[in-house]
Amino acid sequence: MVFWIMVIWVLVVGYAFRGNLTTLKRCGDGSTEYIARPAYAILMFSLPFLFVALRSNYVDTGSYISSFNNAPDTMDGLKDFVSIRDHSELFYGSIIPFKIFISDNPQVWLSCIALLQGFCVMHTLRKYSCDLFLSTYLLATSAIIPMWFCNGMRQFIAVAILFAATKWMLENKWYFYLPLAVLLMGVTPITSRLGLDHAPWYLCGIHQSVLVMLPAYFFLPGKAFNKRVWILTGIVLVLVFTGGIDDALETSVENTTYVNELQNVDADSGTSLFRVAFAAIPLILSVLARRELQKDDVPPIIHLCVNASVITTVLYVASAFTSGMFVGRLPIYTEIYSLILLPWLVRHPFRKYGNWPPFALCVLYAVFMFYQINIAWGSVSYQSELLGINV
Repeated sequence: MVFWIMVIWVLVVGYAFRGNLTTLKRCGDGSTEYIARPAYAILMFSLPFLFVALRSNYVDTGSYISSFNNAPDTMDGLKDFVSIRDHSELFYGSIIPFKIFISDNPQVWLSCIALLQGFCVMHTLRKYSCDLFLSTYLLATSAIIPMWFCNGMRQFIAVAILFAATKWMLENKWYFYLPLAVLLMGVTPITSRLGLDHAPWYLCGIHQSVLVMLPAYFFLPGKAFNKRVWILTGIVLVLVFTGGIDDALETSVENTTYVNELQNVDADSGTSLFRVAFAAIPLILSVLARRELQKDDVPPIIHLCVNASVITTVLYVASAFTSGMFVGRLPIYTEIYSLILLPWLVRHPFRKYGNWPPFALCVLYAVFMFYQINIAWGSVSYQSELLGINV
């Protein structure tokens, strides 16, 4: 129910204020775009942020709160605390200075993380989306909020930050993007394979799955469906089916809350075919609009998003035939770009069909959310002590 309230809020508030807080832009191809003001993004995401920030239990939230409460109140205990944290020492190590200098209340900590994630995502969507209203609706109905903002929180911090760094990828500022990615990933995958001593906690990253974005930086930019993205597709498939990705990422999830809790979301036997088909929608629409994508006036961000949709689909297909536990955690890094791509597709290449494409997209995503929330995750409950909610 909580997540449906988010959707209703986005629909009602987003539609009601779109005329006042966005500027209508007429494009040369006859299409229209909505340039959103910051207040529009803040208003639409305010209620989802409230539910995310004030949750007290939802899947692995309880485990994170427990880690926060068990963290020492002085820097003297930092080394012992992070030494048992399975290569995410930057994330867990940062808890201690937070408790010392900001607050020892875990709800404040969760709220600050939700604020960071929400700012990164909504700022990037406002910057690049041609229709922030539709992008936010897709965000609310694509299960990203319950699966990643509320669960998988540690990994999504890295996803959101790299999403906000998209500008560096587009402008080929590797000297900013790649060091940031390595910092988020941590140097453990490198030092462990070189036989070097264990790195300091502040170099051990937030989540090792960021590894997937290091090659993606070199392959995703450029024209849609270019040769490089197909080379990356081949590399990904080889790594998946030879077990290379599992070997590289195993240490990032073993003995953590993912192993126990994510069984409620993705089974070890692999991602469901329904989920795979849903994830392929951006790629299918991009293939149908391939002629439009060849035009010179297509923004570079759209080309990047199309290439990201290729990798998203490949990873989901691979996860359906392997372990959904490891490979199934990777597509979110590229899947999040569909929130930019889909509004552009329905407002540009498919504009000749009027309002039917965006309407059909909204209905399809609502059906998907119903499946995820009410069928796939039927036993998962949301709790908020501050809001008095337990559903």
